[in-house]
Amino acid sequence: MGKKKVLIDVNSTVDWFSRGYLNGIGRTTLELVKALDLIKDSVPFKMELYSQNLHGWGVRNIDTGLNKHHLWLPKQERVDRYVRKVRMRELLTGYDVLHIPHNYDKVSHPEKCVATIHDAMFFTYPEANFNPEFCRREYTKFAQQCRAVLTCSESSKRDIVEYMKIPESKVFVAPWGYKRDLFKPVDCKSSRPFFMSSSCDGGRKNTISLIRAFAVYAAKSKDHDLVLVWRNPPVEVMKELVSLGIEDRVTFARNISDEELAELYQKATATFFPSLYEGFGLPVLESMACGTPVVTFNNSSLGEVGGDAAIYVSETDVDDMTDAMLKFERMAQADYLDLCKESIKQAEKFSWEDCALKTVEAYKYALNV
Repeated sequence: MGKKKVLIDVNSTVDWFSRGYLNGIGRTTLELVKALDLIKDSVPFKMELYSQNLHGWGVRNIDTGLNKHHLWLPKQERVDRYVRKVRMRELLTGYDVLHIPHNYDKVSHPEKCVATIHDAMFFTYPEANFNPEFCRREYTKFAQQCRAVLTCSESSKRDIVEYMKIPESKVFVAPWGYKRDLFKPVDCKSSRPFFMSSSCDGGRKNTISLIRAFAVYAAKSKDHDLVLVWRNPPVEVMKELVSLGIEDRVTFARNISDEELAELYQKATATFFPSLYEGFGLPVLESMACGTPVVTFNNSSLGEVGGDAAIYVSETDVDDMTDAMLKFERMAQADYLDLCKESIKQAEKFSWEDCALKTVEAYKYALNV
């Protein structure tokens, strides 16, 4: 009998090849696949990739030694219904376990699936634009039917077990890593010092609180500017900057590459990440890997990622963030360098290699090998 087969659905990476942009799920899926490729010869089963669209984007663009399957059909609900009805994916690939890394999908056999549920935000911090009612109902039903569930932090595991009623024994934690060749310390601080924040948005990302904290800081100091990595800041935010009188001190970095993001981290004095809930908190890790200290909240998974190296401020007191900005300005060089070293040390606890190995444990469980 041949080796059993795990099929990994990489449709979440298609945006990268079609539009040049990846969301967090697509980005982490791509990095996980690359890490799994490096250990493929040491696992007792096959790992293969799958994508579906009319353009051929997806597996054909991913440079790995893993076997690849592409279904040349449009990714549309009516087509997917037919694909499920005739079990086309199963016939094409012959998988034993299907890994869905993007939280949820409609499949022919959910009992043969491993699902990555990145967080339980739809229970703990529901936002209308993510359709939380649908997520609570459909994600939960799917995860309960799956053979195993993967997630990226102990915090998310606790939420998944509590809110989705998934047995703890079938939930596996595989923390994310970072690109070690890209997010690394470089001595290139900006001639005009600045604080930065990435993954900016409204709602739980809470960027407006950072803007208001910076406005108080800007009234007291001309030392630092603020750079926000925000693809499409809403009109309300732009008006808020004007009303606060800081439009000349705040810059937006739109549609930047990972290389440009790493350079921003490397040049910044500190990264501020005022999120109210995270399944993991990749900006915290990537900033620390660059040797740039992080100011964040000690909620959800952020304490796991930041460890003892992050600076934690109050979620309810905007002045706490302002005080942190002022402290960086007054901090002795030796103390700042120590903080940078502690950040690097904390980041080194995470890697995509470790994430891949822990993912393999979930595959083994699902395959019963």
